[in-house]
Amino acid sequence: MFPLAGIALCSLFAVLTVREVRRDCAPYLLMGTALVLAASCMPGIRESAAFARSLSSLAGEGTVEVILRALGIAWMTSAAGEICRGAGEGQLASWLETAGRVELLVLSLPLLRQLMSAAGGVL
Repeated sequence: MFPLAGIALCSLFAVLTVREVRRDCAPYLLMGTALVLAASCMPGIRESAAFARSLSSLAGEGTVEVILRALGIAWMTSAAGEICRGAGEGQLASWLETAGRVELLVLSLPLLRQLMSAAGGVL
């Protein structure tokens, strides 16, 4: 995590410097940094995906798939919300996060049904 934090801090200083000279270039520098940070996370994502595949054989494929989709929705909603906030659109970010919560609720309904049927409820 320290190298990633170092990259982010170096990018922050570069963005603050570039904003003083050429305001239109700062968003491109931020996007480039985001790509570098995302690319540096790929080995961890691959390892997590391999673990999820092995876990799916134990827990049932549908369960792990729902959990991974929920993680993806949460991360994408958070990242897109932060981008909206960074652009000064806090209200859009709030609506996006609400939509993400609704998507998570809809995604979790099959698991909730399974849980209720296993507990003896009828759904």
